[in-house]
Amino acid sequence: MTIIEHIDKLYAEITELKNKISDFDKNTDNKDTSPISKVGSQSTKSLNMPISANSGLGALFGGAVIFNSEELAFPPMGEEVPTPDEKTKSYNQHTHSRHSGGALIIDALEIVEYDWNGIQNKHNLQNLTEEQQPKVKTEINSSGEQVDKIGLLDLIFNSDTESWGVSAYEIDIKKCYFVERDEDGEIALDERGNEKKSPLYNEDPTKTAIIWDENAGCWRLYATYAPGV
Repeated sequence: MTIIEHIDKLYAEITELKNKISDFDKNTDNKDTSPISKVGSQSTKSLNMPISANSGLGALFGGAVIFNSEELAFPPMGEEVPTPDEKTKSYNQHTHSRHSGGALIIDALEIVEYDWNGIQNKHNLQNLTEEQQPKVKTEINSSGEQVDKIGLLDLIFNSDTESWGVSAYEIDIKKCYFVERDEDGEIALDERGNEKKSPLYNEDPTKTAIIWDENAGCWRLYATYAPGV
């Protein structure tokens, strides 16, 4: 190939490149850059999880939500994540109200008790296999039936204070106090300046409101008030 032929070939290539650059400018000048989302996936498809409130595995690939920094370097399936250090690890912090996070629904809020069977970290169960998952504890009810220890919270709504209270099934007599509070929420005082607060039970029989009946094997409440006692 002669020098003239080389020059003609290079000229044709330059002309072609100039046309491409001109066409490229027409499609990019004065236009916003289109957003680009990059996603990944597990090489093993069985480990992929849909988006949910679960935490840990799959979170970096459009899966579950990361709740603490211990989950950033999640281990393979079947390995328990080390127990997070509450003093150094960053945890997800959020409220559950009508304004943030959403109020918890009383008809769907359940509490469960598990048999952990040696599991140390109770915050990252999603990495365990189905066989490793803790089992729900059971208890025998009054009808002799074995039931799972999972169910709704037994709450009672107070329309005056617009707040929820707990229905108690057990009262610790040494920790239960009878209290009267004033309009400011402080413990009210009697005429002698004493706080109107006293424990339900007192070892002194003259100062208690409840006493154990050894013959009947039950607690009995004093039904009368004796002035001057």
